[in-house]
Amino acid sequence: MSERPKLSLITLARNEEAMIGDCLKSAWFCDERIVVDSFSTDRTVEIARELGATVFQHEFEGFSRQRRYALDRASGEWVLILDADEQATHDLGEEILRTIASPAAADGYRVRRLLYHLGHYYPSGIIRDVPLRLFRREHAEIAGRDPHDKVIVPGSVGRLENPILHFSYRDIGDHVDTINRLSSDSAGEIEPDSFAALKMLTDPVWRFFSVYFLRGGFRDGGRGFYLAATNAIYGFLKYAKLYERRLNSRKQL
Repeated sequence: MSERPKLSLITLARNEEAMIGDCLKSAWFCDERIVVDSFSTDRTVEIARELGATVFQHEFEGFSRQRRYALDRASGEWVLILDADEQATHDLGEEILRTIASPAAADGYRVRRLLYHLGHYYPSGIIRDVPLRLFRREHAEIAGRDPHDKVIVPGSVGRLENPILHFSYRDIGDHVDTINRLSSDSAGEIEPDSFAALKMLTDPVWRFFSVYFLRGGFRDGGRGFYLAATNAIYGFLKYAKLYERRLNSRKQL
């Protein structure tokens, strides 16, 4: 049997000392672990190096550019992406090793993420989050608009069974801060138009309806309502910020 292909992990980080260690330890099955750090002021870099990761420091220029920078430094035939607040399950690690060793392997694989927040894991039906995270390095590119960068693989794409665990928010305050930041990033990637004010109403309503009713958030009690409401708030803030930009541009005319 031929030796299996080399597998590289790439991770972006900035001030992630509380999470980076568990993230890197969960990637025990990777031959190379690369961390691109945006000049952390805590112990992120120290912890990553202690765990054997190769650390590159690079000024943050957006998720897509930062991820491309990391990908350019990977040497493995296969690449796995984990965010600093994510962990691969042990079963996922074993599944990945079997997958990349197979002569019938696809060019990329989607992996579902399970969000842990408010003391439990949200059911996967509520959060349909299955990003492409494992891929052949030479067959992929990083694209998309910040903050929603994505991996594009022109060849065959499969899906793995085991999940990535996503520990995204420390508490509700941290979640609110994240919503504010990501809505600003997303609004900054779009040119405001005359429909921005209308979308302040329609987008949040659709987001709440989709999560709470269509995806079954109501079955998850208060946590499901919370998730639907915060999705709606994100949509409202995104288009409110676009509307604000439109008003400001009119003042300058």
